[in-house]
Amino acid sequence: MRVLPKPLIAIVVFVLLAAALVFMTRRGPGITAVKETTAPEAVGPVIPPEDEIHAQYAGSTSCKECHETAYQGWKDSNHGLAERELRMDLDEEAFSPQQTLDHAGQTSEMFLDADGVAQIVTRGFKGERKAYRVERVIGHDPLRQFLIPAPGGKLQTCDVTYDPHNKEWFDVFGDDSRQPGDWGHWTGQGMNWNAMCAACHNTRLRKNYEPQTNSYRTTMAEMTVGCEACHGPMKDHVEWQKNPPPGYSKDDLENNKKLGLSDPTARRFTKPQMMETCAQCHSRRTEVTGDMVPGEPYFDHFALSLTDGSDLWYPDGQVRDENYVYSSFLSSKMHHAGVTCGDCHEPHSNKRLIPGNLLCMRCHAGGTDPRAPVIVPETHSPCTPGTAGHDCTSCHMPQTTYMQRHPRRDHGFTIPDPLLTREYGIPNACSRCHTDKSTDWAVEQAEKFYGEKLDRPTRHRAILVARARRGEPDARDGLLRMLANEEIAAWRATACHLMMRWVMDPAVTQALIARLEDSSPLVREAAARTLVHPARNHHGEVRAALGKLLDDESRSVRVAAAWALVDTLDLNSKAGRELSHMLDINSDQPTGRMQLSQFAYLRGDSTAAIRQIRKAIEWDPNSPPFHHDLAILLSATGDNAGAIQALRAAIKLDPDEGEYHYKLALALAETGNVAASAAALEKAVALDASNARAWYNLGLVYNSMNRPQQAIDTLRQGEAADPSDAALPYARATIHARLGQRDAAIEAATRALQARPDFPEAIQLIRSLTQ
Repeated sequence: MRVLPKPLIAIVVFVLLAAALVFMTRRGPGITAVKETTAPEAVGPVIPPEDEIHAQYAGSTSCKECHETAYQGWKDSNHGLAERELRMDLDEEAFSPQQTLDHAGQTSEMFLDADGVAQIVTRGFKGERKAYRVERVIGHDPLRQFLIPAPGGKLQTCDVTYDPHNKEWFDVFGDDSRQPGDWGHWTGQGMNWNAMCAACHNTRLRKNYEPQTNSYRTTMAEMTVGCEACHGPMKDHVEWQKNPPPGYSKDDLENNKKLGLSDPTARRFTKPQMMETCAQCHSRRTEVTGDMVPGEPYFDHFALSLTDGSDLWYPDGQVRDENYVYSSFLSSKMHHAGVTCGDCHEPHSNKRLIPGNLLCMRCHAGGTDPRAPVIVPETHSPCTPGTAGHDCTSCHMPQTTYMQRHPRRDHGFTIPDPLLTREYGIPNACSRCHTDKSTDWAVEQAEKFYGEKLDRPTRHRAILVARARRGEPDARDGLLRMLANEEIAAWRATACHLMMRWVMDPAVTQALIARLEDSSPLVREAAARTLVHPARNHHGEVRAALGKLLDDESRSVRVAAAWALVDTLDLNSKAGRELSHMLDINSDQPTGRMQLSQFAYLRGDSTAAIRQIRKAIEWDPNSPPFHHDLAILLSATGDNAGAIQALRAAIKLDPDEGEYHYKLALALAETGNVAASAAALEKAVALDASNARAWYNLGLVYNSMNRPQQAIDTLRQGEAADPSDAALPYARATIHARLGQRDAAIEAATRALQARPDFPEAIQLIRSLTQ
């Protein structure tokens, strides 16, 4: 079960908003109104019917007879016990005798009633404190959560959680006091089992959300993560093995081959297929189909989250939020060298193949793989032998604790670098252990021991990502080089995402167009999503290039291209049906409603767009991006007063987001309130000095207030923030010209032409000043 820290909920939503891009303020030509529903008359289903699929599954117990060792390793593992009914041998200690937990301003009680049914008394639906019946358990080690039934076929994951190691109850949210009505409260959509937990705690699950009634009809092939969750449907295999042809031997497979009697139903996946099957659950991703199919390409079913402009990951790729492991692993040198999950983990018991450093030294002792550098543990670390500093995983796979009690290791295999901590706030493993020492001490010790070795490409890449997140103008050129030269596909995709700020720059646009033909679907999808803005602005070359991706071999790429071209997309095309399907299956979450809102607006139906974004706000009133989107829609439909009200709501929730103050300033300017608009713009640039358009508008406002020198100084700040924006120096040139400052006006107009050589107004201004 994924539990988002409350302050990060809005961040996640904002990331999804950035991926989808904000609305256009005008509709493009050729857009026709559509109905609120997204699914067109389909030629055929995007995924096969569940009854047809589930009939192909035999259940894990059918595997035991022939695969006893694997079965025994699995049945008591975290996979085997991922979800289950209550069992007294495992759960009685949690409920008997009655337990009490004081947490987050309330008291909860856990007990077995007279009929032996587990109950939790806590504050729940509509704030009512009552006894709620426990229906199932999800998770096993190191914590167990409990599912409580709710109307509409829903199960909700209670915040009151049991720690079987310490034999005590705790609140999975810690001291964060969430209230009924919050998206992240245990009764809200953020803790809904059907949407947030079920797919990865069970086998071949279908969520089956019914948007008209906001209810579910969830089904599955088998409760818990069974054998077929990873191996795929095996009923035909079981039946074939029960009645094999004469002469077939279960114990002599080689002889079977010689006799031509090999089992045609035994499907063996390649190592990449096995890894992508693991990744279906062990990743932070958006569902594209709502159907997890073992052995099929990951990017046919999911859109993967990565290190990007948000702070879900640190700039060096270390996890910050609850991101699981696949994205980090894809960004690592280990994956790039060919390492997969099964090289370190026994898949049935989920345990490591070998304990401690011995696992790493299989490759890093030398002689096995020339790509693995030889490591001598005794000289590799400055720490004393036998301490945590000599454990490979302590330094290269540091732990972060989620859900209060669940420590998880980072799979990015990053290199500790205290300098990055001091300069950019990126954690380092040295300081995680030496908590009594300063960062400066860690920098000094690392430089003394490793010297110039730390000045490696990974450090420079992390610095570039950090600077790009800050919006530093010269990061643009570094990202272009990274996109062209980076060997690891995940980092090329990161470069694509980070170029969003500069996407309208011709050099950036061309570099992204080139990456639409990258060998990796991860990069093609990232490039397609980043090119949404020029596509929506009817950039012909971009739209033509994206149009080719509507037939890409990877579904996630097709869907990304379809989203970029949604204003004119044929919804009955293959990509159109896939996009509609993705929007539908995610419509049970506020972010899904936000995307439906954008879809409706871009298809010309503003009424449906406003209705959908209001539904998102109803489900999650505390996420400011939804209020921001509502403001954009209301402004576009002429309701400026409503837009101002929505923006003020967003600012109340997140007063430090400069973009909201910027948009408020624009809305206030529409009312003629120049002074209030200037104040909002001043706040916007104070919060985000990289917002060149805020500087531009502030300069124009100052000029309208007859403060020309302040306007000139402000426009110069905008030019520093974005040298590629020709409008800034041109605006300054016009002010200089009006003041009779001829040389300064020519200089500014020349700067405008350097940014945009075909700028006719700047050309005309220079001519008029030089005649």
